[in-house]
Amino acid sequence: MFGRYLLIQRLSRGGMGEIFLAKHGLAGFEKLAVIKKVLPHLAADESFISRFVDEAQVAIKLQHVNVAQVFEVGRVGDEYFLALEYVEGRDLRRTLSLLGHRKIRLPVDLALFIGRELANGLAYAHRRTSQDGASLNLVHCDISPPNVLVSFEGETKVIDFGIAKSALRGTATDPKMGFGKFGYMAPEQLIRGGIVDHRTDIYAAAVVLYELLTGQRLYEAGPEPDYRALAKKVAKGEHPLPSEIDPMLAPYDDLVATGLRPKSADRYQSAAEFRDAIQQALVAVNPTISTDQLGSYMRDLFAEEMLAQKELHERVAQAHLSDFQEAFHTQTISTVSFAIAQGAPIPLGEG
Repeated sequence: MFGRYLLIQRLSRGGMGEIFLAKHGLAGFEKLAVIKKVLPHLAADESFISRFVDEAQVAIKLQHVNVAQVFEVGRVGDEYFLALEYVEGRDLRRTLSLLGHRKIRLPVDLALFIGRELANGLAYAHRRTSQDGASLNLVHCDISPPNVLVSFEGETKVIDFGIAKSALRGTATDPKMGFGKFGYMAPEQLIRGGIVDHRTDIYAAAVVLYELLTGQRLYEAGPEPDYRALAKKVAKGEHPLPSEIDPMLAPYDDLVATGLRPKSADRYQSAAEFRDAIQQALVAVNPTISTDQLGSYMRDLFAEEMLAQKELHERVAQAHLSDFQEAFHTQTISTVSFAIAQGAPIPLGEG
């Protein structure tokens, strides 16, 4: 039990806290959700929580096929949490890792398709305005393979929009931030006083597109990374082109290189422009591609894992919120909601 949510299984531990699969809603209309709890040391930081809540309240208003929906931002007792849409699929880090293990690459049309959908989600978020028409200036700041999900139905979704910035700030003073994030940061994120805007996300999306096409990291760190030397490479725009990995990828060199220009003024000026450039390349190789093909590929790729997950799905199906009705109404810890998405399932217990 966690407030009005029934926690079914711990999925992982992220940079911001523990991540659980959960159920919520009325009997017969129960929905799966992902609960992200905020780590205690971050929850104790008032300025972090203030920013986290402010940013999450903006993120909750994002409703788009390429952006994972945030249902609720709240607190149960002393624990802050986010409730997110559950996407049955895998993130790009896991997908690229499995492909690398099997020594195969993603087909070019699927790589371009995922890149286009990612850029489409960014274009939507970047153009969002407040009620008075002013731009929200939304920037993700952490577009990287773990933050892009591909469902087994072939949908591509960006996760942690609006929240990633808080998580990054929470680790900004941590020397162990790791090369994972470092390899996707635009030059302006690595320079003190650099101006971060929507073109920062375009740079990171171009890094992801490079990896989807080539199956390799843009910047290889090695066992003992020299961050200063790597930052200089990033700032100078010293990186390989897709054709250097495989000459057959030469048609996509300009596509990737334009997104990776060190000066943001030289990149694609909007995610929509980047999306349309990818679309042109995609039409040349597979004009009729759809989520059907990507979904089929993902189901084949993860067939063994999906079989192993059947047990979890059976457990999920057997867990009914109604069985815990009494516990919902007798728990003494209160749930405070800072924001609930429009159309989110009506909560069962009000704690």
